[in-house]
Amino acid sequence: MTIDDLIADGWTHDPSEGLIAHLGGLWRREVGGRHQLGLWPEPMHANRNGVVHGGMLMTFVDRAFGMTARLVAGAPRGATISLSHQFVAPLQIGSFASVEPKIVKLTTRMAFVEGTVFAGDEPIVQAQGVWRLAASRE
Repeated sequence: MTIDDLIADGWTHDPSEGLIAHLGGLWRREVGGRHQLGLWPEPMHANRNGVVHGGMLMTFVDRAFGMTARLVAGAPRGATISLSHQFVAPLQIGSFASVEPKIVKLTTRMAFVEGTVFAGDEPIVQAQGVWRLAASRE
């Protein structure tokens, strides 16, 4: 897969801000009203074993789930309350990974989210989390 393939499939690169910008940004697309986020890992994302560092995958999931919770709820901000990960397989550097976060329950102030990160058809990380959603921009 190449960047041109991603763009042809409807993905757009979001360079983001803050920590995510330092990590190279994320890829985003919406398919049938569902939010999908992707990660194109580079050599800087590697651990000592030469695969994507678990902390990078956890950061990716945190951003993907939190962003999805805010977009679905229409909340201007949110904060992670809890997030758990189960690593299923290593992610190779240069292998595109994506997740389609699923909102399990949404209230006016809380979002419960789950999902699996895939590289192609292979599951990489399963995760579940809870986000506190801001009611206003204050």
